[in-house]
Formats: sequence, structure tokens, C-alpha cells
Amino acid sequence: MRIYWCSLHILFLSIVSCQITPDITEPRITSIVPINSTALTVNWQFADTSIDRSDLIRISIDFHEYYYTYNRTYSGTNYTFVSTNKTITSITKNFELVNAYYYVCFSSNSTVTNVSIYLAITNNCILARTCSRSNTTCSGPSSVLISSINMSPTAFLISFLWPNDLPYKPISFTTHLINNNQSGTPLSVIQNSTYTNRSYLFSGLTSSTVYTVNTSFSYSTLYNVTKTNTSTLIVTTSSSARMFYTGVVHFFSVIMFVLFF
Repeated sequence: MRIYWCSLHILFLSIVSCQITPDITEPRITSIVPINSTALTVNWQFADTSIDRSDLIRISIDFHEYYYTYNRTYSGTNYTFVSTNKTITSITKNFELVNAYYYVCFSSNSTVTNVSIYLAITNNCILARTCSRSNTTCSGPSSVLISSINMSPTAFLISFLWPNDLPYKPISFTTHLINNNQSGTPLSVIQNSTYTNRSYLFSGLTSSTVYTVNTSFSYSTLYNVTKTNTSTLIVTTSSSARMFYTGVVHFFSVIMFVLFF
């Protein structure tokens, strides 16, 4: 029995720059780098002077900390720049917790003197994580694993392994066979200290047959913003009672969403 990996999705919502007029271009985050187990460095860049006509730029950076059920918000850091003084392009923030998650919210406001209509404000929130306690790994946010397991020649499971440390609230999970319009039957949820496993059974199938499975899960992020991740799996049922396993990982290494005011 062979099971084919079909697709690997990286949930990546790109930063969108809010530009009201050609005379104003907002600064934007270029990277968030974990320095050690309790510190992050946020880097940003300003628009090139050939296109940026802003006289005044204000930047505010907020850090929202998450560690399982614990959370807190650190006081924001604010900067004000004029057109001739854009010397600060990074900040390193130290925290109290080890290997925790942080939403880094980067806000900017650009204006042109005496022209109030030329106003642009953006707020980009990006999920990051500090390094492990030993500082040997800085792997970023945990991953959600979607796997398939053949239970018999005519049945298989689709499972979602949700890391308990992710600072998202899961909303819904769905599995659907394209071949025969069958939906997976939800089984009991199993949880340990690391993962929550949600499995869906497909039965009454044909042995040695290729099936296409659509999977989807929705979750809420900071400020109750709802996101949905979808993927497609190709699963081949076995010709014997042997069990096989495969999986697809959905990385949440960089999560970005944009709020406009």
C-alpha cells in the first residue's frame, strides 16, 4: 500500500502596506529574529526616499505574550521620526518567560505637514517565538500535523494533531472525500500534555483504491480574527489488513494579519 503526500501548505498571510496617496509609503517589518530563550529582535525598514514624502512618521510596537493559558501584554514602544531622521530600524525586547509565543504588533502612522488628508495607519500583527531553554533550537511556532492511517482495506482515519501550546483557539475541523461526497465520522477527542488529537473515520470504501480527501480547520487569532487552513490528501486504501501511516505538516512559522483603521 502506498500513500502519497499531496500538498504542503505554509500558512502565510503577507503584509499589506496601506498607502493612501503616492506621497506616503509606510515602514514595514522585515524580520523578527529570536535572539535567545527570552528575547526577540524586530527589524523594519522605511520606504526609499525617492518615493517617500512623509514629513512625520510614528511607529508603535506592542508585544502580546502567550504561554499555554497564561498571557500578558507588555507596554508598547513608540518612536517618532521626521523625514531627515530615520536612524532606528530595530528593537530587541527581553521577556520573563522561556520559549514563549509573542504576537508582535507593528503600527505606523505617516503624515504630510499641513495636509491632514494624507494620513495612513496600518497595524500588522505577527506571531513569533523565542528559542528553547538551552538556546540550541529556535524553531518557531509549533506545527499542526494532519495524518492518514489505514485501519483496514476499506477504512482509514484522518487525524489532526493540534499542539496545545499554540496561542490559537480551534473552531472547527472538516474532512471530505471528493470521490463519493462522504464526510468523515468524528471520533472521540484524545488529549495529552503535548497534543490534542481529533480523528475522522472513512469506512465502507474499496480496497486498493485512490481517494482524494479535502481537509480544513478554522481557528481564531489575536483580536478574534478567524482564519481557515485547507489542504488536499491523496490516500490509497490497502489490499490487506496491514496498517500504514503518512502525514502532512502545516507550519505556522509566520502568521501575519493586517488591521486597518
